[in-house]
Amino acid sequence: MKKINYVHFSSIPSNLPSSLQVIKTCENFSKNNYNVTLIKPGTGNKKISIKKYYGLKHDIKIKEFKSIKSFPQGFKFYLYCTYCLLFILGNKKSITISRSYFICYLLLLFKQKVILEIHHDTQGESRVTKFILKYFNFLNDKNLMNIVAVTNSVKKLFINKYNVKTEKIIVLPSGSSIRLKCKPSFNFSKRMKIGYFGSISPSKGINTIIKLSKIDKDNDYFIFGGLKSEITKLKKKNFNKNLFLKENIPYVNLPKVMLKMDILTIPYTDQIKSAGEVDEISKFTSPLKLFDYLAVGKTIISSDLKVLREVIDTKNAIFIKNFENVYAWKQNINFAKNNKNKIYIMSKNNLRLSREYDHSSRVKKYINFKL
Repeated sequence: MKKINYVHFSSIPSNLPSSLQVIKTCENFSKNNYNVTLIKPGTGNKKISIKKYYGLKHDIKIKEFKSIKSFPQGFKFYLYCTYCLLFILGNKKSITISRSYFICYLLLLFKQKVILEIHHDTQGESRVTKFILKYFNFLNDKNLMNIVAVTNSVKKLFINKYNVKTEKIIVLPSGSSIRLKCKPSFNFSKRMKIGYFGSISPSKGINTIIKLSKIDKDNDYFIFGGLKSEITKLKKKNFNKNLFLKENIPYVNLPKVMLKMDILTIPYTDQIKSAGEVDEISKFTSPLKLFDYLAVGKTIISSDLKVLREVIDTKNAIFIKNFENVYAWKQNINFAKNNKNKIYIMSKNNLRLSREYDHSSRVKKYINFKL
């Protein structure tokens, strides 16, 4: 059986989109008869089952370095990378996937086969990583079997900035594991439920949802995301009765909750920050929520970002050119409420499009060579 290692640095289980994508990628490699080992630090909620939290149907081997009890930074980063290297060297005839430039470079020094997945620019990387990228042309190394970019914007960036060979990079947008067992229903009553799911970082646009709830008393607004402590702080500042603030929910429960919404929103600002508020990713992002929204067949209202239009267009979403204009959001919510045919057609379009973007089909395109 073909062996794959996936080196991850963040907590699993957690509410981080990166962790969700990594665990679903691993699960679908397992589904496609790969022997997968997820390598992770000793972080994450120990009281929660990874399998139950993410609704996994296929087993994944976990190699956890328990001595790394917090996100690997500084000395711990290099220590964790060393642990990963030694483990992988002992796991012969395997290939390693990671989003970390440094671990990929380290493995290539030892002639290991590697796949690098890239999601945005390298502005937030360490000085060591930037030095390696600039002076050691490892992105064209023969043992770097593939570079997976989540958008065409990311691919173009690395071709132009680091002279990566065009054939070295494939573009694979994010995907969803949601597959409905029933058709979505629609509520055309006077009050609609407008939902946002994901990070509650201001750059992801939750302030727009909060402002909307204040000027639109005819509808109910729901924000699902963040830790309990973060949601508690938000509640102290926002008292309007039609705004419902909920902490992050396990991925396995996501479809059921999304289906209760009438409209799903992507209110991104034009300066989106990655997890940890490090990189500015508005030109490169391929948000997981978009693909989950498509998979539940609901109406999508979104900020008009060029990178999102790599996947969707006006057949799939209503776009708001000025994300800060809450009156434009309200106007388009009312438009959706009063146009049943538009809603039904968009639902069919989104369900159809979602079949092109699931994790299972994504991993089949991920590896275009034989181990």
